[in-house]
Amino acid sequence: METRFLTPFRTIASLESFTLAARQLGYSQSTVSAQIRSLEAETGAQLFDRTGRKLRLTDTGTRLLELSENILSLETKVRGLSSEGSGPSGELRIAAVESLIVVRLRNILATFREACPNVCVSLHNSVCVETVDSVVHGEVELAFVIMPPLRHPDLDVLPLATEEMVFVASANADDDLLLRALACGRLEDCFIFTEQGCTYRIVVEHFFRERGVIPGRRMEMWSMDAIRRYVESGFGISFMPRMYVEEAIRRGALKILKAPRIEETFCTQLLRKKRCDLSFAACELVRIAQKSAGGWDLLETQPKPENILQAR
Repeated sequence: METRFLTPFRTIASLESFTLAARQLGYSQSTVSAQIRSLEAETGAQLFDRTGRKLRLTDTGTRLLELSENILSLETKVRGLSSEGSGPSGELRIAAVESLIVVRLRNILATFREACPNVCVSLHNSVCVETVDSVVHGEVELAFVIMPPLRHPDLDVLPLATEEMVFVASANADDDLLLRALACGRLEDCFIFTEQGCTYRIVVEHFFRERGVIPGRRMEMWSMDAIRRYVESGFGISFMPRMYVEEAIRRGALKILKAPRIEETFCTQLLRKKRCDLSFAACELVRIAQKSAGGWDLLETQPKPENILQAR
């Protein structure tokens, strides 16, 4: 069996959509469909019921989903076996939100590459909700997210740093633009939202509802880089992690708007599934991430390393 096709299979089962799964995995929909057809040919049965309005697993698909977690976990351990003296090898699957991939993870992965040069890192980019699900379903070993402190019955969570969230606009915008909108109950400027499932969007929509503000014009984009570029051009305003836009602020392309304090505390958090042993490579990445976070704005109550590295 082509075990590499189990990841798209599990993603489709989780999202109940070939289109969303292809988008999350960075494949074309035709590629994902071909991978599922290959699995169906090997199992000799359909894995999904496509007849109704909602995509559902067949009985065979349900059984394969149950088996796939153990298969992928075993595959990770086998690939992680190292030759004597050569260090860990194989593949390390991780997931992260775009803002962390661009800023925080760059140095972490550079250090990891030096420590584990024979390990191939497979990095999946998705919004927070999908990133959390990818750990829960065993599609990745580790995940990095920015969101309010997470409590999940199936996950160990290691907070790494607090993150300041800011409303940003182009350098030519009025500093009081947002305050005036809050005072009159309507935002005339276009507000650019992140996609559904992103915690930035969930929090900022609550912020507007709580204050009775209706954005007169709105746009949704799935790319943080695209949002930043559009805001820089004066197309609209948005809500983003400060660390992601800091460079643009320094070069005078963006400015932070005056705004009431957001109640929710956002944190960079490292996730792993409970009761699942981490590969040596994953443990090494956790240690490097913790060490790197020493140069960030650390939380006062940071769990000890053994909380997340402990074998189950």
